[in-house]
Amino acid sequence: MVIEEQLCQMRCSYCLTEEYNLLMNVPDAKLRLTTDRREDWKAILDLYHENVDAPIMRLSGGEFFWLKGSTEFVAEACQRYETVQVITNGVFLTEHRLQALSALGNCTLSISLDGHTLELNGHRLPAKQARLHDTIMRHLDNAVNAGLRLEIQSVLTDVNVHGQVAFAEFLRDRYDGKVTLYFFPVRGEIIKQMGPPPGEHLAPLVEHYDEFAGVLPPKAFVEHIHEKVRGGKRTLPCYITSMMVQLFGQGDVSACPHAWIKPMGNLNSEPLLVIEKYGNHQHYDFFMQDRPRFPFCQTCVTPSDVLNLYLLDRVSDEEISRSAIYGGPRSMQRLKEIKTAFAPVLKQSAEPGE
Repeated sequence: MVIEEQLCQMRCSYCLTEEYNLLMNVPDAKLRLTTDRREDWKAILDLYHENVDAPIMRLSGGEFFWLKGSTEFVAEACQRYETVQVITNGVFLTEHRLQALSALGNCTLSISLDGHTLELNGHRLPAKQARLHDTIMRHLDNAVNAGLRLEIQSVLTDVNVHGQVAFAEFLRDRYDGKVTLYFFPVRGEIIKQMGPPPGEHLAPLVEHYDEFAGVLPPKAFVEHIHEKVRGGKRTLPCYITSMMVQLFGQGDVSACPHAWIKPMGNLNSEPLLVIEKYGNHQHYDFFMQDRPRFPFCQTCVTPSDVLNLYLLDRVSDEEISRSAIYGGPRSMQRLKEIKTAFAPVLKQSAEPGE
């Protein structure tokens, strides 16, 4: 679920919605930030769950924790889902908020962070925001100490791809077994300007995977990203749209959770939208190909690819169950059901040597 995607105080140069991320250009921005809009968000969720049984919610903005009532909404969502993961830039993770989230028991965080040094975050933190680096690193420390299960999302670019091995070493030395580092190349057209240069940057993490296993996703995922950074186009098939949808806070529903294309419709005007269009809308014909066809899809790699690799038998039940977001018993049962249902198609689509 994406809420107020245009409201973010960061200025990441590779953001897919950078043109919307200027507070002064968002109508009623201050009102949206200071008004508790939980009832509106809950109303959309109620519409969604009239026809959908989902065990997992991934919640993001913009920067969701910038919004009034955000912590309370997460607490309410945790009563509805087996697992709730909040994607955050880490700036607003106060100790009080971290303790409240930790007490929920089924809330996890995904912190966007491109490295352990200011230099590695060059595309996330321009000079005017450099002071936020120390704040984010302190909040990362506090989140681990609060007992929250954490993922870190590092977007690989020309300024940080060379430092990912050092980043993994930093995390291993401080948080072994407590955080998981998901790295993936910048996506979309911006890859032409700031994408990581082809090379063997991640080879040490593949070759010495066992030394870093406590802070890395399954080895197949690391190998997959390594192949992409070496210079290859994405050819791995993607089945993410067969497992989830993207729901926006105002009711829009999109087929893909990672590509912000025109929505399939809006739940407010089409309450049966998911039943009638899930799997049937023309967008599924575009996304559910044996090989990526969209130019965007050919550059797209995300942490969700761990699910593609799971369906293709390159990630085991035991490996996927260790994840902070997918490891709950209800979620694992759902994944096994999906894998069984898709087995004939998936077997044909497996990509030898990818």
